[in-house]
Amino acid sequence: MSQERRCPSCDALVSSDAEWCGQCFSPLGTRDHGRREEQPGGGPRPGAVAATPLPDRAPGLEVREGRPEWTCPVCDASNPIEAAACTTCGTPFARLFAEPEVRPQVDPQSAAVRSMVLPGLGHWMLGLRADAVARMVMFGWAFGALVVLAVSRFGKGGLGATMPLFLLFLGSSVAIYVLSAIDAYRIASGDVPLVSSRTLLWASAGLVVLSVLIASFVTLPAARR
Repeated sequence: MSQERRCPSCDALVSSDAEWCGQCFSPLGTRDHGRREEQPGGGPRPGAVAATPLPDRAPGLEVREGRPEWTCPVCDASNPIEAAACTTCGTPFARLFAEPEVRPQVDPQSAAVRSMVLPGLGHWMLGLRADAVARMVMFGWAFGALVVLAVSRFGKGGLGATMPLFLLFLGSSVAIYVLSAIDAYRIASGDVPLVSSRTLLWASAGLVVLSVLIASFVTLPAARR
C-alpha cells in the first residue's frame, strides 16, 4: 500500500510524484523514481531516470512575511496564494503559467506615429490589445466630453460653471495623447512604459470618480442658479 505524502513546509497532502507543493509551492525534491541511480562502478544504471533540477519557485510567486503570494501578470497586484483570480483586475491564477506572448517587431517611430493618430493604435500594433482598447476608450470619453462641453456652451458667454469639467477633460485628453505616444515608442524600443497597466486601470477609475464629483458638487449646483 502506498503511504500518503505531505509537504514538509506546510503539511499539505501532495501526490507521490509531485515535484513541488501545490499549496505553498515549496520544492519537494525527488524520490527514488526521480533520482539518478548509479552502478557500483559510478555510472548511471541503464533505464534510470535522471533527476531534473527544480527552481526555488515558479515565476511570479514569492513569499512575504512567511506567506506565499502571487503577482498578477496583467496589473502587477499582489494576491494571496489561495486566490483563484486577481483581486484587482480578475485575471485568473492560471495566467501566471501561460507561455509568454511573442510581440511583433515594430519600429518605435511607427508605433509612436500610430498612437499620435489615435491613442492606443501603437499598443495595438505591439500586440498589447487590452492596453490599446483601454487607452482608446479613455481618450474617446475624455475628448468626446470636452467637445460636448465646448459645443454646448458655444455662444452662451463662455464655459461658466462648466469650466472645472472642461479643464479636467482637457488635461486628461492631452495626458493620454502624449503618454500613449511616448509609451508606444518605449515599448517598441524594449524599454519599460511610463504608465503600467495597473496605473492605467486606477487612472481611468479616478477620472470617472473625479468627473462625477465635480459635476455633482460644482458644475450642476452652479448651473441651477
